[in-house]
Amino acid sequence: MAFLQPLSKTAPEYRKEVPWPIDGLAYVVAFVGPLCGAASAGLLTKTWTGAFVGVTVGAAITLAHAWLSDTLIDPWVARFQVTFNRRMPWVFMNVLAFSWAIALCAVAMFATWAILAGQDILPVP
Repeated sequence: MAFLQPLSKTAPEYRKEVPWPIDGLAYVVAFVGPLCGAASAGLLTKTWTGAFVGVTVGAAITLAHAWLSDTLIDPWVARFQVTFNRRMPWVFMNVLAFSWAIALCAVAMFATWAILAGQDILPVP
C-alpha cells in the first residue's frame, strides 16, 4: 500500500479487482514497529536524550521504509499481483513481509542503542 503517494501513482500496474496480496497488518507492523521499538529502546535509558534519539531514529527508519515501499516494493508487488494471490506465493509473501517488519523493529532498537552507546548513557550492569 502506498503511503507517501497514492497507489495509482506508485504502482501503475495495480489491478483494483484483484485483492492486494500482502496482509494489511504487515504494513502496520512495518510502519509503527520501528517508531515504537526505537522509542522504547530510548526510554530504557531513563533519560530524555535517549527518548529523543529513539523517536528520531524511529521516525527516520519509518520514513525511509515508506519511501522504499513506494518506489520499489509496491510497483513490484503490483506487477505480480495475480501470481501472489495463489495460496503458496501468498503465504511466502506474507511471511516475507512480516519478517521484514520485525527486522525493521530490531534495526530501530539496535540503532538507538548504538547511537547512545558512545555517550555513556546506557546503564552498565
